[in-house]
Amino acid sequence: MQPIVEQFFVGFVGTYPPTKCGIATFTASLAKAMAPAWSGRRAEIVSCVDLPGVVQQPPEVVAELVPGSIASQEAAVAALNELDVVVLQHEFGIYGGEDGSEVVDLVAGLSVPVLVVLHTVPRLPSPGQREVVERLAALSDRIVVQSDAARARLLETHMIDPERVCVIPHGSPANLTAEVSSPNPARSPVVLTWGLLGPAKGIEWGIEAMALLRDVDPQPHYIVAGQTHPRILKTRGEEYRDALVARAVALGVDDLVEFDNAYRDTALVLARIREADIVLLPYLSREQVVSGVLVEAIASGKPVVSTRFPHAVELLGPGSGILVPHEDAKAIADALRSLLTDPALASRTAAVARRQAPPLFWENVGKSYLQLASEVLRKPARERGPTEACAGGKLRLPPPSFAHLLRISDDVGVFEHAKLTVPRPEHGYCTDDVARALVAIMREPRRAPALEQLAATCLVFLERAQLPDGRFYNRLSVRRHWLDEAIVDDTVGRALWALGVASAGAMTREQRERARTLFEAGAGFRTPSPRANAFAVLGAVELLATRPQHPVGRAWELLEAATAGLGRLSPDPDWPWPEARLAYANAVLPDARLAAGVALGDDRLVAEALDLLAWLVEVETNGDHFSFTPVGGWAPGSPRPGFDQQPLEAAAMADACARAFAVTGDPRWMVSGLRAAAWFLGANDVGVALLDAVSGGCKDGLMPDGANENQGAESTLALITALQQARRLQAAARRAPTISAVTTLAAPTQRSAAPYVR
Repeated sequence: MQPIVEQFFVGFVGTYPPTKCGIATFTASLAKAMAPAWSGRRAEIVSCVDLPGVVQQPPEVVAELVPGSIASQEAAVAALNELDVVVLQHEFGIYGGEDGSEVVDLVAGLSVPVLVVLHTVPRLPSPGQREVVERLAALSDRIVVQSDAARARLLETHMIDPERVCVIPHGSPANLTAEVSSPNPARSPVVLTWGLLGPAKGIEWGIEAMALLRDVDPQPHYIVAGQTHPRILKTRGEEYRDALVARAVALGVDDLVEFDNAYRDTALVLARIREADIVLLPYLSREQVVSGVLVEAIASGKPVVSTRFPHAVELLGPGSGILVPHEDAKAIADALRSLLTDPALASRTAAVARRQAPPLFWENVGKSYLQLASEVLRKPARERGPTEACAGGKLRLPPPSFAHLLRISDDVGVFEHAKLTVPRPEHGYCTDDVARALVAIMREPRRAPALEQLAATCLVFLERAQLPDGRFYNRLSVRRHWLDEAIVDDTVGRALWALGVASAGAMTREQRERARTLFEAGAGFRTPSPRANAFAVLGAVELLATRPQHPVGRAWELLEAATAGLGRLSPDPDWPWPEARLAYANAVLPDARLAAGVALGDDRLVAEALDLLAWLVEVETNGDHFSFTPVGGWAPGSPRPGFDQQPLEAAAMADACARAFAVTGDPRWMVSGLRAAAWFLGANDVGVALLDAVSGGCKDGLMPDGANENQGAESTLALITALQQARRLQAAARRAPTISAVTTLAAPTQRSAAPYVR
């Protein structure tokens, strides 16, 4: 382990005392642990508040962050950028915007390393919640969660690089007594629940359990310590506490249950915990992946009885407590009875808790955060904003977000156009975008229910779009009328591509068979269009890969026919392209040629494809970034750079380079594939990001003076697929350090003459 960088200043973002909530206490405790008074380090706080200037803030608070206030956000960014590293507490409810999305803008404005601490990891995050967390993961240097259960859930429900996610436990003051103490038979044993009170605490089940322990001698005393949570108090008053009191009276245990709602500082709370014999956590939540109260109980060496929420299962597993079912008073009573009547069991359980305690002490948790901060501080300084992906010469690209795609989709398909981020139903749907969406979804290794539903919608759309002769309509109005006057070959090719991918990647056998049936029905497709043939090749290769021992049938015939229709390479070494000018989605031609060469075992096709791709990479490279063929096409002698440049070009290039790397293992293709994805983040002719970090969508084109701000389906799907390929390439780099060492922005190819003409 490297030594900790001793002298640096830390900024903290989160709620902060005098605000009364768990995150405020956490922020204050962590700040003290990372920058104790004697250390020479300084901690400055940006406090999240509902309204500015309502309370007198302590001197370490340098700014207040107010929801909806751009001025407060700018002041917070300015203050934090004066420091060395920022530790940000994330909880959806403490930041402004839908699902707390304003935190993304805050972090995007920071130029110093950022550690984001996730206090909540929902089991089923909404699209907006998933978008916010994935954007934070992309913009920050590390994500910190507080349990292994939280990490597992985060990686299951979000597309985040696992290597960027660290586990550091929730901290607690050291609160151990000199030795393990057994219950004193001369006094009533104390069962304690504490913390801010609200219905999710499940206290009513603890009260009912006390009614089942009347026969225990001496009778236990149940203390419920803590004020009602301020937000609950504001909306519902003391309704929950009053109901608990009435419950205790009705069950005849009001003499055994004490409600202590006085405010007590940390020292008094710790003293109360030391006096307890058992800690009871009858929480209703089945999803809680971190509990500060549970950590404080273990750090105090106390036996715990808890419902089976994930953090309790993890932390009490070694034997420091007893787990019980949710909402089961008898099970709670049985567990309490065991500990109250068996001193040996109580002592063993407490001893295990004492062994678990030291890593949870704030002093040691603070050291873990300091070590993590030191690691990111030792890395080369990096830029923020659109060019972040290229800072320091090494690519850092975010995971794809499907939030905007879901926003512009409905139960029929994907709307083709959007005005800014708002879908435009009046322009209807098109098969091209539905096919692209199906390909993108099938590429996801883990698919949330919303994506699975969209995949099912896309498959139904393609079923409805197919004509009796196997071809496909393209344009569907919002009134569900097909608008095509003539069938477009490229649309047919894209549909076949998507169906081939779905036949291999759909989650259910039934969906795979439906996709295969549609593909076979369309496999008689023949066209002189090189691009339409290229899309068909990609689909046929995907479908045939599912049955490599049976290369027969219409799919195989389509592969051979479509490969022959990819066009012949020109003998001119300066213009080997099979067309007189570059058009659109250009990289799909070498991509399909390479896929066909591998599938057919044709080394000539493979070599041609790699040569053609190398030529295209060079033609479309301007210095250290891609300058893609504009929407009107390009031929020798045309001015460069040209506009507008389309996201579709970058996506096709990322696909082709990723395949070339998979086939050859040559790192230059990894470099080019990552550079194609970086184009979306500002590594382009204008230095403007097309990725919208808030919506997760992509702007519709790169113009001479910026970007087309509308975020339609084609561009957003291009962004998603390019980032999917970048994720694969970055994972390959991590698995092979010798490859990782060369994945910089150096020019990928060396040729004697570059045809780039300005």
